[in-house]
Amino acid sequence: MLNRKLPLNLNKTYTLEDIHILSKNALNRMCWRFDVSGWVGNVPNLLREAISNIPHFIGLYHSLDGERQMILAFLCEHAGRPVPMEDVYKHFSDKISKKIVLRTINDLVQEGWLLEGENPHNVLAIFDFKAILKAVPAFNNFLQAELPREHQPTAMNGQFFADLVEMAAFLYVERPKLTGKGFMSKTVLRRLVSRLSAAATDEWEEAASENLYTKKMSMLLRGLQSINALQIVVNQIDDRYYEFNAEKWDDFIFSSATHRLLAALSWELSRMNIVKKGILSFVASLLKNSVHTEGQWQTGACLMIKSTVAESTVVFVQRDPFRSEDWLESVVLEPLMYLGLFEKTTEKLATPWLSQDQTSRTFWRLAPLGLALAQWLDKEKDISAAISQISKVDIFGKSISSEFSTLFEAWQQILPVELEEQLIIQPDLSFFVPRYAPPYLIWILSVFGTTQIQDYVYQGSFSRDSILRALKGGVAVGELFEVIKDHCKVPPADNVISALEQWCAAYDRTIFAKVMVLACDSPEMAAEIAAQGKLASLIIGQIGPQTLLIKSEGEGIIRKWLEKKNWVPRPGVVGGDGLYKWLNK
Repeated sequence: MLNRKLPLNLNKTYTLEDIHILSKNALNRMCWRFDVSGWVGNVPNLLREAISNIPHFIGLYHSLDGERQMILAFLCEHAGRPVPMEDVYKHFSDKISKKIVLRTINDLVQEGWLLEGENPHNVLAIFDFKAILKAVPAFNNFLQAELPREHQPTAMNGQFFADLVEMAAFLYVERPKLTGKGFMSKTVLRRLVSRLSAAATDEWEEAASENLYTKKMSMLLRGLQSINALQIVVNQIDDRYYEFNAEKWDDFIFSSATHRLLAALSWELSRMNIVKKGILSFVASLLKNSVHTEGQWQTGACLMIKSTVAESTVVFVQRDPFRSEDWLESVVLEPLMYLGLFEKTTEKLATPWLSQDQTSRTFWRLAPLGLALAQWLDKEKDISAAISQISKVDIFGKSISSEFSTLFEAWQQILPVELEEQLIIQPDLSFFVPRYAPPYLIWILSVFGTTQIQDYVYQGSFSRDSILRALKGGVAVGELFEVIKDHCKVPPADNVISALEQWCAAYDRTIFAKVMVLACDSPEMAAEIAAQGKLASLIIGQIGPQTLLIKSEGEGIIRKWLEKKNWVPRPGVVGGDGLYKWLNK
């Protein structure tokens, strides 16, 4: 049934519905070709919908050799109407032999591209193919569009380090407890989100509902873990916490801006290589090719097609180009933009093959920092090896400055100068400082204050709660007054220093501790125990005439001494109520 020729009338135009009425099986091969699932229901409509998937159609069409494409294109000029084979032979008589034409058409029929008729022998390209093929040039222009360099970015880049400081300060002070799934709770995340940029927290609630962090927040956490400033610890009751190592963080934050940028790039390249082995040679090609665009904006598809290299596992799937593009943007371009190496913009482009006239399109290009990196790579003899070297770099290594000296010099000319002595604290305890102040200053302000970035100004305020929160988190009080002394543009008002000192003085005036209480029958018994030299190191002190405070680890030793003295204690340890009743029996 599948190979039977159809009784097609040469003077009639056929729709998919007409063909389906002629034979219920006539469209089966075409359904198979265009992945129409099940071939049940309204077959013509299902097939039409599948054919109108332009990326899929183009991918299949491009898989045809030149002769198949040529013959199919000719028949599509008469789409919907049967064309006698003799007319096909005649049209290609000076280009393709009759034998090859016949063989090619048989192949196209078997592969589901054409339908075959009889009396006389004829072939039919369905009407729907014609509109799709006409849209191919416009679609390709849409897919690989470019914008002039004058077009301005529509998204902010380079927010990674500001967010890293904010997340570090939050984790240092809050030391948040993790859920059973190993994530911060939604309540904790909501407080953290208020301190991070919109780029880092977009759709954070949706991610949190699935026990995930956003991709940018994961970048920040990986960065802190990579420098050993963050780890998960378990307490005595098996609760897990994020614990922050300020010493490791100081090593990183006090390093130069160029070293910090290289470290962050290294973390991301390492992650990319874990996501997809063999990606680094593709990233190297992407950066190298982007050097020569002279500031032109290009789509992700365009960048991916031009950067695909044989030695990489990254391929551009013609049948599913937007999925390939989404992968590139998610895995490579968005993280590099967050680091400040790429820029992004959007523009509406014509889409005549869709119901809407225009659709927004995303475009990318290297930012100045990325261009400097790409130019440095372009001078390397083996750019793939250079990228691989960056992915494994140790920024605290002794040879790093010489290995990357030319790259650091190029970056240094682009990176903003860190502005010293620009902190201003108002009498109402609000403060502001340029965004490009030394990162350690911003870190301390984030730890002791409530902060946010407004355009190019970093602002916030001190309060009793924010000061005590920092001190309870383990920050040394002297650090705050040191940065005030070193970085204030003008000395703060007396009331500012007075308020800060008063709040700081309220901390650590009392302490809770876990110890054991040893209760005795009489004050004389308590006094004799306290007088024992061999027990002195285990006894913290005496409270009341009958009770001693002892170290928990000394319980066993003191029990044995009491038993030898014939003052045998009860087994176990009683609670507060039991102690009260025993003392008042």
